[in-house]
Amino acid sequence: MSAIQAELIELREFLPADYDAVVALWRSAEGVVMRDADEREPLSAYLEQHRGLSFVATQDDMVVGAVLCGTDGRRGYLQHVAVAETHRRRGIGKALVDQSIRALAERGIDKCHLMVLADNTQAQAFWSRVGWKDRSDVRLMSHTTFGKPNA
Repeated sequence: MSAIQAELIELREFLPADYDAVVALWRSAEGVVMRDADEREPLSAYLEQHRGLSFVATQDDMVVGAVLCGTDGRRGYLQHVAVAETHRRRGIGKALVDQSIRALAERGIDKCHLMVLADNTQAQAFWSRVGWKDRSDVRLMSHTTFGKPNA
């Protein structure tokens, strides 16, 4: 964390007011897939429901990183972890993730999952580097209601 403190990077809770800046960051990040759930209203409701688990990294009031985190009550889930390309390899992504993991632990949740696109080798390398393990013993399956296609 000292490396990012030296650059005056601040970590704070991701608030609905950060929506525009965070979505712009996510849209610029390779491997982040945006869905209907990422629209302003559903995302604001998600942040409210999972208050204190999602964070942004800012420098001079500009969002340079973000992590969206939630829980089902038993496990944590990270989504849309991204750091601006200009600020990568400075420990910001790891600091954001660590902050969410600590917040989950404070709620008694000791296991967290995330999904990475199969062809996003850069993200896979990051997650391996910071200690996450690839799971080959489970397969993700999805179901979407209300007539929308599964994705």
